Amino acid sequence: MAGASGPAPDTLARWPKDGPLRPNASMDTSSAPLRRLLSQPTFRRWALANLFARLPLTMNLLVLVLVGEEVTGSVATGATLAGISTFCAGAAAQWRGRRLDRVELNLGLRQDLVASGVAVAVMATATILEAPVGVLAAIAVVQGIAFAAVLGGFRALLVHAVPPRDLAAANAMDAVFVEVAFIAGPALAGVLALLAPPSAVLALMALACGVAVVLTARLPGRPPHQGDRVAVGPAPLRTHGATPIYLLGLVLGLALGGFEAMIPARLEDMGMSAEAAGPMLALTAAGSGVAGLVAANLGDQLRRGRVVAAVLMVVFAAALVPAALAPGLALLGIALFVTGAPIAPLNALASQALQRIIAVPRQAEGFSLYPATILIGAGLGQFGTGRLLEVSSATTVLLGLAIIPAVAAVGLITAALRRRALGLPPGVGADHDPTVADPGSYATGVSTDQPSVRTA
Repeated sequence: MAGASGPAPDTLARWPKDGPLRPNASMDTSSAPLRRLLSQPTFRRWALANLFARLPLTMNLLVLVLVGEEVTGSVATGATLAGISTFCAGAAAQWRGRRLDRVELNLGLRQDLVASGVAVAVMATATILEAPVGVLAAIAVVQGIAFAAVLGGFRALLVHAVPPRDLAAANAMDAVFVEVAFIAGPALAGVLALLAPPSAVLALMALACGVAVVLTARLPGRPPHQGDRVAVGPAPLRTHGATPIYLLGLVLGLALGGFEAMIPARLEDMGMSAEAAGPMLALTAAGSGVAGLVAANLGDQLRRGRVVAAVLMVVFAAALVPAALAPGLALLGIALFVTGAPIAPLNALASQALQRIIAVPRQAEGFSLYPATILIGAGLGQFGTGRLLEVSSATTVLLGLAIIPAVAAVGLITAALRRRALGLPPGVGADHDPTVADPGSYATGVSTDQPSVRTA
């Protein structure tokens, strides 16, 4: 069990390249990657801690809308509070992630979870006291900043929770867990809101943060990086090979944000209630989760990463067409399920690529930036489609959205062909691209007077 200052020293050991360091870890290399991954107790603990940390974040949108309605009688006020919190989480992701890189990662992550829980508890108190909107907005800002690096921090910790040979499956499962959280979070918030006031739901969210703190304390850690900026590697946004991945996240968020904002209007065009959008979008998340499970058993896809990403973008674009044109609810449901299929594999591919591109001492910052780009893109997509709906139909706007992933696919194929013309391999990351520096070649944060536990 971790002490007050972080995990026990022996948990700071890295996995050797050819397998796990601990003798009691699974050494079965013949089993399917997903089965082998799920057999590891450390990964299961990481997954559970990650779920409890993610639930408050995914519940936050609906709960803040309800807070605004409870205090002011206006859903619009609640939506503004939710937007403030989401924007601040995206805007603060880089510097909050950088902070995690400069402290012991497990300890820093628990500190952020405690801060998140406290901010949520303060919001609950302010709701009970019917605080002014300005006070609620200020607390929403703090909530967003506190949450900003939690997802990236858990993703950086994953590198130290599983052996390297299982990271591809772990990345895919992490993408599946995202979809589970985004289904379970709003659904749980909605059910609880029927039984209790928003302040009680906020209290349960704070409790979930506390549970995540306890579970995280039993996970491995990573020491803070030491040395100057050169020693710890370039900033993620200045790392060769990383910028296209962040652009991919921005494009994906742009298309997803627009898509999710369009479904209520699409349902209204079909004569249904906009409130039915929740269950219908759950089909998209389900399709993403199923595809993520398949991707977890496919192993390393980075050796042809650009082509794989292009194919997934083409599937995304193609699925938007029947989503726009489906004449009935059943066909629309099928289209929404298929639309979700590329999402988890794309996110898993991006996470795996960042893990093999971003310098190890900067990975909390690097992983925090990727969901931030998706959030920023989603916000832009939601805003843009809202304006377009004022002058066009939902069907037309959905068809137009298909252009975004289609253009991204063309860009990815063009990049792959250009690399081929230059005589470079088609892969992504240090293992498959000779122009990318090995992330492990930078200072790891272990001081020079300590023997390294990493083996060759």
